Amino acid sequence: MQSQNEASRQVCSTAHPPKKYQRQPVPADIHKSPVGRHLLVDYWDCDTDLLNDESALSALLTEAAHAAGATVMSVHNHRFEHLGVTAVAILAESHISIHTWPEARYAAVDIYTCGNCNPLEAHEALASTLSASRTELLELARGNADSHASVTTTSSGVPLRDGHENSDNWFRESSVPGCRHGNVSHGFLITEVVHKERTQFQECLIFDNPVYDRVLVLDGIVQLSTFDEHIYHEMLIHPTMFTHPNPQRVVIVGGGDGGALREVLRHNPEQVVMIDIDEQFVRAAAKHLPSLSAGAFGDPRVTLLFEDASKALQRFEGAFDVAIIDCNDAVGPSEALFEDDFYATVANALADDGICAVQTGSMLDMEFLQQTHRRMTRHLGSTTGFRLPMPSYHCGEYVFLIASRSYDTSGPDSTTLTELQVQREITTKHWSPAMHHASQVFPPSIPTVVKSRS
Repeated sequence: MQSQNEASRQVCSTAHPPKKYQRQPVPADIHKSPVGRHLLVDYWDCDTDLLNDESALSALLTEAAHAAGATVMSVHNHRFEHLGVTAVAILAESHISIHTWPEARYAAVDIYTCGNCNPLEAHEALASTLSASRTELLELARGNADSHASVTTTSSGVPLRDGHENSDNWFRESSVPGCRHGNVSHGFLITEVVHKERTQFQECLIFDNPVYDRVLVLDGIVQLSTFDEHIYHEMLIHPTMFTHPNPQRVVIVGGGDGGALREVLRHNPEQVVMIDIDEQFVRAAAKHLPSLSAGAFGDPRVTLLFEDASKALQRFEGAFDVAIIDCNDAVGPSEALFEDDFYATVANALADDGICAVQTGSMLDMEFLQQTHRRMTRHLGSTTGFRLPMPSYHCGEYVFLIASRSYDTSGPDSTTLTELQVQREITTKHWSPAMHHASQVFPPSIPTVVKSRS
């Protein structure tokens, strides 16, 4: 069978006939302003064969230019005897060039466009076809005669949502969704920046803090700290896994940091499928947050799928006893994972007696919690809310929802939970049989849609 990379190279080589490399007329309406956007990009861990294929790379530059909305005038390339290729696409709007080192699985790319082109679209096309697992990007604004400096670094095309400036030793979280967006800022002193990069899908920042130890931020929103992540992961996993009498087949959607997978494996299931769209982030988390996964990514019972979960789950029918939805907040790529269609897909992937847990959101965003509760009840069955404190989240308190058509989602009684915990030899830091039931108690002011089992 042809590999995905081989197929990509074949498509890349044949998708555009040679005439597209010939000189094209300059569009009459081409933007005459010298103001442009200049991307300097390093691509790492690329497809080695593609990096040494001058024809495929020339086709790829043309594809990337078209993705950016640019006009290709001509394409030129040269393959070196010792390995490596230099190729350049001359554009009506400037150029795209690439130089490759196949032996290092590395490519250096220069994308410069003026007018109404979007060079980030060219970058996305290149990163996808090169199969780069790590990219580093710098964007410059150039040609602005009205500025005191005509060449400046810019974040206009790649919004820096990580809340941290290189010259500052503070992280400020202010991009959270819901009622807090733009109204609340949460600050963390940074003692050391451990990791910072933009993957194909999100911005990732990992830093150390004197109180919360190591902190993970995605797109400017705190995801966890090693100080309190056990609260989050124990409350997401154990209420669900202990409620199902025999959770042998489990699917995790998201959870790229590995914490949910770590806790699921403690119940000794036969098979776990984890679906996360961002392989680059998963690799970074395994390296810089090793206590989260604790080696779980290498467990032979685990299958990792780096795909869009809303599509990947459609391949499964009645396959899982438990589904854990551990995605980011309902913004950007994760927004689709909170919609009716996705919950219908999850329901179809679960066995008739399956059970599903969803990372839902802040107690401050009651309308969103109610909406999610209704959607889960509609597609997945009786739904119960669980409260949990999260010191590193500036909302203070979070809610997870659990749904099932077959089981009482409030879970077994405390005596049974204690027996199951002993049988499965699971020790915990936060979850306990008493906490399991106490966390279902909501204030009288909270609408019953969150605290009731529909």
